[in-house]
Amino acid sequence: MLNSNADLYADVVLPLAFGKLFTYKVPDESRHQISPGIRVIVPFGKSKMYTAVVHAVHFNKPEFYQAKEILEILDVKPVVTETQFKLWDWMASYYLCTLGEIMTAALPSVMKLQSENGVALNPDFVADNVLLTSEEQLLIDALSDKKSITVAEAGKITGNKKGLRLIRNMIERKMLIPTEEIGADFQKKQIAYVKFTTQAEDEDFLQAIFQTLEKKAPKQLDLLMGFMRIKMDKGTEFVSKSLLLKNTDSNSRVLQQLIDKNVFEVFEGDESLAYNKKEPASISLELSDVQQQAFDAIEYSFSEKKVALLHGVTSSGKTEVYIKLMNEQIAKGKQVLYLLPEIALTTQIISRLKNHFGERLLVYHSRFSSRERAEVYTQVLNDGEAGHYHFPIIIGARSAIFLPLTNPGLIIVDEEHDSSYKQFDPSPRYNARDSAIVCGTILNASVLLGSATPSMESYYNASIGKYNLIRMGERYGGIRMPEIAIKDIKEAYRKKEMKSHFSQTLLDGIKLALDNREQVILFQNRRGFAPVLECKNCGWIPQCVNCDVSLTYHKKLNQLRCHYCGYSTHPPGKCMACGDPDIRMKGLGTERIEDEISIFFPDHRIARFDLDSTSSKSSFQRILSGFENGEIDILVGTQMVTKGLDFENVSLVGVLNADNLINFPDFRAAERSYQLLAQVSGRAGRRSKRGKVLIQTYQIGHPILQFLINNDYRGFYTYELAERERFNYPPFCRLISLRLKLRDEKQLDALAKDFTKVLKSVFGKRVLGPVAPNVSRIRNLYIRNVLIKVEKNLSDHKVKQMITSVTDRFLSHPENRSLIIHVDVDPA
Repeated sequence: MLNSNADLYADVVLPLAFGKLFTYKVPDESRHQISPGIRVIVPFGKSKMYTAVVHAVHFNKPEFYQAKEILEILDVKPVVTETQFKLWDWMASYYLCTLGEIMTAALPSVMKLQSENGVALNPDFVADNVLLTSEEQLLIDALSDKKSITVAEAGKITGNKKGLRLIRNMIERKMLIPTEEIGADFQKKQIAYVKFTTQAEDEDFLQAIFQTLEKKAPKQLDLLMGFMRIKMDKGTEFVSKSLLLKNTDSNSRVLQQLIDKNVFEVFEGDESLAYNKKEPASISLELSDVQQQAFDAIEYSFSEKKVALLHGVTSSGKTEVYIKLMNEQIAKGKQVLYLLPEIALTTQIISRLKNHFGERLLVYHSRFSSRERAEVYTQVLNDGEAGHYHFPIIIGARSAIFLPLTNPGLIIVDEEHDSSYKQFDPSPRYNARDSAIVCGTILNASVLLGSATPSMESYYNASIGKYNLIRMGERYGGIRMPEIAIKDIKEAYRKKEMKSHFSQTLLDGIKLALDNREQVILFQNRRGFAPVLECKNCGWIPQCVNCDVSLTYHKKLNQLRCHYCGYSTHPPGKCMACGDPDIRMKGLGTERIEDEISIFFPDHRIARFDLDSTSSKSSFQRILSGFENGEIDILVGTQMVTKGLDFENVSLVGVLNADNLINFPDFRAAERSYQLLAQVSGRAGRRSKRGKVLIQTYQIGHPILQFLINNDYRGFYTYELAERERFNYPPFCRLISLRLKLRDEKQLDALAKDFTKVLKSVFGKRVLGPVAPNVSRIRNLYIRNVLIKVEKNLSDHKVKQMITSVTDRFLSHPENRSLIIHVDVDPA
């Protein structure tokens, strides 16, 4: 085909929210380089340039416009595979979004530079050691005077119309960095590690050292024995210097004496080395009878080409089953994609997987910089070219579903119930769990969903035979499920047993755990110090200037902050309405719990695990490893502490107030509160001793709490399913939410009413709304919600076509064009 003399054209996907492809002419000299999946530089509009992805190549000249010419071809081989395009096409159709929006989500930003992107000098770049071209020297000189320049400006400075390639090459050579990454934690924190010298690896040398130290230097012997103990426990070749000295009650002088004896050497390395296990020679994985039965049932399910749902209670040993399934796939020469809902989970999971697979895994998530994500993306793309996979296991959060897998045998979606798998904003508003199931179909890979508290939809699909259900109903090793007790806050106040926000029962339980050298988790699903400040005299509450929401007080920063738009201000010294200085703090956040619990237990180490305390890439690791190593006694956290983490010394979990979860105004409130409370309860007593959970609430008789006490998920499912059927909510229908936004509230109300009227003329009583959500203004945009309930037996495709048609037609009128409409299919 490409040998024809006719002009060749390419349909490309631009990283823009356009519902169509754009056609460009392929330069004659590039016609043998072009193919679907290749990135190209194209002009768009009067002066902009974008990185686009070729979707199709053909000879069909556009009828209604003159095709512009592709400026440059960036790749030798496709960076987006045919199977990826199939997934992109499905997602665009199902989630009513554009291919451009999917491209934006799928490719790291450094792989799709455009003229508006900014670049800056890499602070680690030393020009003296590099031979620069004249164009590169011009840019280096320009950036010596400016903090950053755009790609378009770089083209003008160098006189190079193909400046995107120049910029890309300089980023790859680490001369430049995208401005979005300035301030990102590229330089991983360097800490000191201790390891044996080569000589000390010799048994005879080490035996002689032992004999010498035993007679002459007992402190050095204690340090050496401590090093070997930690090394064996952690399975690492090296131990952090600080951990070694702390756990052996030693000091740097004693360590230096062993260094002088050529026993130890010290080196600098990044924090992640603390988690790098040595390559295992061969680890035999022995499953319990329950685990083996689950493994066999999953294998049978895969043979039937069915999705498998593994419902295993907390600490039932699901991970060991996953590992054996991974081994099976690796033996077949295939890849495994292991999805997790939160990056907080990856540290422990990576550590456990490295015990079995060494360094044969890759990690991908949004906490990585764009450049780091691009490196992993490229590794996955190119892996397997030699006939085998260097990195057969890929671990990631929801965005890992977009990686260019070539031959996966298994996709695991762990904690499949978690709402973090659903993208809320921006578009595409996809669910990674559901996308993983479609991805498995496209790539002919088996799909396994796992959870201790499955989503209603997944459990329903298993109950009607769409999925195969596999149960693991007991904890590994015969460990008992935690004892769950309910504490009536109202009764505790009446009896004067409440001290601040803690019942005496909870304080006694914490003290008992700490006296036994055990650890405690305290759960409150609100961050900050106090959710509300209120004037005692007139009831005035500080509000965000951009959103219809009260500001949350953060004591550490002494700031009032909006958790929706990020606006912050200093707390007022007096009421802004009446001038009264008596402003009270109301409500309870994790920061306040951390502050107050330290008053009751001042001699114990307390840490907070929430979005505020884990803002940097290394802070997750630092807090989790500190708790895991016993360096933290009490961990205060939001829902982040509920997500599958495994701490063997936690004997008590305290829930400060369950009512905020149970009373949330959403049809999924019961499901989410049961899941969160069951998951956080599962952190207690994960080894030999039975754990305890104490839940403080005003609603001691609530059905959810009764099901929780009895660890009765199926009872809860049956109860909640009846409620969903009664009011016609999923899994008995499909939901499509339309979120309407505008700066003028009156105009929004009028347009929302008109738009809903048109929708009702098509869908009738299936349309609900418009209504104002709980937070009806965010970032100065007022919001109204419209909900469509669609019967399961209706054609999904036709319904969405009709919604698109109504929306496009409504927005085509000039007076309606200022209206923003966001469509959310299967809202979480």
